[in-house]
Amino acid sequence: MKKNYEIRLSKGAVRDLKKMEPALRDFMYNRISEIAEDPYKNKELSGLFKELRSQHNKFRGVEYRVIYYIDEEGRLIIIALMGTRENIYDELANISTNLKTS
Repeated sequence: MKKNYEIRLSKGAVRDLKKMEPALRDFMYNRISEIAEDPYKNKELSGLFKELRSQHNKFRGVEYRVIYYIDEEGRLIIIALMGTRENIYDELANISTNLKTS
């Protein structure tokens, strides 16, 4: 049997969860736990974000994304961001811009 990965949430992911209504938060926690079972089944991003993956979810007709990084050596999944599909990629672009100017 394959060993599951440990899940860790970034400060941004914790912030994202706190903003969610309780039912959505519970749904997202359940979906995040599925990532630990098989983190490679979700879509790999491209370009600047090629080391990240995106889990696609739908809750009450709205599409949500969980953006995460796999640390194979440490058997960790680091959840970077969570949010609606329409906003999540803008958030990623902002993070990338901030990293370039730091």
